[in-house]
Amino acid sequence: MTALHEEPATFEQLAGAMNVLGFYTGRNAPDAHEDEARRVGGVDAYRMRLVNALLGAVQIEAILAETIGVADDQRAAAYRQQLITAGVEEDPDKLMEFLRWQVLRATGPLREIARRPEAGPIPLAAAHAAEGLQWLLAVIAGGQHPTASDADALVARLEAARTSLLDAVANVDILRRMLDLAADLVGEP
Repeated sequence: MTALHEEPATFEQLAGAMNVLGFYTGRNAPDAHEDEARRVGGVDAYRMRLVNALLGAVQIEAILAETIGVADDQRAAAYRQQLITAGVEEDPDKLMEFLRWQVLRATGPLREIARRPEAGPIPLAAAHAAEGLQWLLAVIAGGQHPTASDADALVARLEAARTSLLDAVANVDILRRMLDLAADLVGEP
């Protein structure tokens, strides 16, 4: 299995793939897709929804597949297949950008949770750590041998990563202090 194409799939292809996986119940016809595209704000917005719906369906299938017992080398080969199919396995810069994109997508809901006042310091620490990771991946994706003209952008990305990671540590420390305080209060007569 290799990267199959660079052109976006049609609405019918996306809906057909979701249908095969049991995640699409609509009428897979051009007029139905045109109506839905108008309803959600245009063809680009609709394409994004369909692709993300398919991605969610495939991720559920991946979770189910990973619940079976396989050897570590088989799991690594399966993970590598995703990179091969995405066409990023052979290019370190593309691979890092792909991984950065995955981190951004995976942490979107985490950032939303962290914004809630009731979330507490740990989801906030996790969101900061994820942001730091994506900045570090952006640095790597920029190439291992930056030129002098890249220096300012590189320093800015590294500083953003450092700030995010320090914020993560600060939030972990807040929870540790809260736990210490709670333990002291429980220990008092």
